[in-house]
Amino acid sequence: MTGYLDKIRTYKDFPIKGINYLDLNNVYMDQPSRDHLVADCMERIHPLLESFDYFGLIEARGFLLGSILADRLEKGIVQLRSKPGRLPGETKVIKHKLEYGEAQMEVQTGKGKVLIFDDVLATGGTSQGAVDLLKEAGYSPIGALFLIEIRSLKPKLSVDYQSVIKW
Repeated sequence: MTGYLDKIRTYKDFPIKGINYLDLNNVYMDQPSRDHLVADCMERIHPLLESFDYFGLIEARGFLLGSILADRLEKGIVQLRSKPGRLPGETKVIKHKLEYGEAQMEVQTGKGKVLIFDDVLATGGTSQGAVDLLKEAGYSPIGALFLIEIRSLKPKLSVDYQSVIKW
């Protein structure tokens, strides 16, 4: 884990005052660091491989490493989009709370077992929104994986989850 921890930067008061934003861009830009983080994710996912069909990737930062994981593990992807009207066909939409406001999420309807993936677990609002939305859309969320969990915010989630980094 030490191969990428020193590349994570914190920006105080971003995107609004009182929020400390964890920036992983330097990890993503450095291939050895990114590969190390992907390997740490795969290690946590390996025991779950037979229990899910899809990665539920939360826009936009969950798309980055989540797509790499789905490719390497030969799993499908369910997009959880934050921008309205970006998915064709039958969709479901949910509003959810963020650490610093409210947002919405949309997904196409379907069936199958889904492992939710995102970069940061803060309060759990976005992730719980993903769980609720996937259920409403016909999927079965089996758990979640996050790159970073901010423990001081005491996140709450109704499915089991793991985090690569406990911040």
